[in-house]
Amino acid sequence: MNPFAVHQGSTMQVSAAGCGHGGTVTSHGNFSPANLSAGSIGFATVRIFNHASPGTHTLSVKCNDSNLVATARFRILEGNPSQGGIGGSFGPSTAETAIGAGLVGVSALGAGAHVMRRRRPLRGRS
Repeated sequence: MNPFAVHQGSTMQVSAAGCGHGGTVTSHGNFSPANLSAGSIGFATVRIFNHASPGTHTLSVKCNDSNLVATARFRILEGNPSQGGIGGSFGPSTAETAIGAGLVGVSALGAGAHVMRRRRPLRGRS
């Protein structure tokens, strides 16, 4: 499970080996049943209920192609998961884009002029 300890309302990824045809992940009262993907290692993402009881709980994985049930323990932490700020979620404004484009253009012209002035003629060289 990733992570082992999760806050109420957050998500957790569950993986299980040996369920070649997928399966179901459950935990009574903590999240809705989720489908485990098929393959040598199956994955499911579960969202912990906002009202889930904090503490240590058990989840169960039942394979579709077997009667075996595997269990694992995980911890629910009290409170909401961390909320990210707005940093990086807004793009540059039109004015910032225009200023940036202007600076790039001016620097390109300056570099081109510098290269042209430093160029030496090839004639007469041996």
